[in-house]
Amino acid sequence: MISTRHRESRTATWCKLVSSVLSVAFVLVAGSANGQERLDPVGLRRISFTDGDRTLALAMFYPAKSGGMSEPFVFPFFINIRVRQDAPVSDGLRRPLIVFSHGRGSNGMLYAWFAEYLAARGFVVAAIDHYRANTYDSNIAYLANKLWQRPVDIGLAISFLLRDPDWGALIDADRIGVAGHSQGGFTALWVGGAEVSPDGYLAFQRGWRNNRMVPEHLRRDLPLDPTPALHVRDPRVKAAFAMAPGIIKAFGMDEAGLSRMPIPAYLTVGARDTQTPPGPNAAFAAAHIPHAQLAIIPGPVDHEIFVNECNDEGRDEFPEACIDAAGVDRAVIHESVGRAAVKFFREWLTVPARQP
Repeated sequence: MISTRHRESRTATWCKLVSSVLSVAFVLVAGSANGQERLDPVGLRRISFTDGDRTLALAMFYPAKSGGMSEPFVFPFFINIRVRQDAPVSDGLRRPLIVFSHGRGSNGMLYAWFAEYLAARGFVVAAIDHYRANTYDSNIAYLANKLWQRPVDIGLAISFLLRDPDWGALIDADRIGVAGHSQGGFTALWVGGAEVSPDGYLAFQRGWRNNRMVPEHLRRDLPLDPTPALHVRDPRVKAAFAMAPGIIKAFGMDEAGLSRMPIPAYLTVGARDTQTPPGPNAAFAAAHIPHAQLAIIPGPVDHEIFVNECNDEGRDEFPEACIDAAGVDRAVIHESVGRAAVKFFREWLTVPARQP
């Protein structure tokens, strides 16, 4: 169950209670409708593109044809993900595209459950591995001072997919959204038009440049230039879904910068998030984004709730990402979050699909 608050009613306690009741009603109605919804099989294809001497990887999730000879994609460490590797595309319809931005030092496949959920309901999802800021290939410059590369690469990925003869024929260029978790949630707001201030972002860069825990030879290469971080909005993105976005203020995004976001945003976070606490992050952002909804998941729900469900091996290898507090049901929360995302994107990506 998710307790949802809309921007215009945040200050009234009674409205919070009404919102909670409405949220329960929505979950019950959505659950009853679930059995009547036709779901597509989901295909997964790993692709990449280049930008100069940089190679960026994408995991593409899409509605696939039933049957066929494609094999299930096996996810080490994770459960309840059912996608088929390189399965043929289901039909020739143009679909809405959602680009997914992962958390700091993570990767797009850790959110395969979310991509599968959307793809089974008619979306194409491109989960990007951010350059030099992902699980397999990371560098402090891209994890920190060159954080602006994230929204820039979202735009590059969109351009690549629209130009590609196969993917371009599958995507409706008028129905593009973005989603992300943690630093990826911040990226979703950023590429959607929320802005950082030059002084605020420069202070963030200086913090890393002066961090003596970072070896000196690496600190020397950290840039002190906020210019590339300014005005990174991609106007092709029409809606943004941000999970536990952060860290909002530390990256230099203030009230004025948030108020410039022109597109609708949906922000959700666990009530007990210890990495990006709701108050100074999702709630602060939602209070100043003009067209924002905020959903705080009640109970002892922490930051990694948005990552795939884990098997026993995953829980042993990555306990901090896989093990939730007692009483927290990750599968139930994923269902609610996925349903909220589908509802949100269907509402705002409403331009009729163009036929090929």
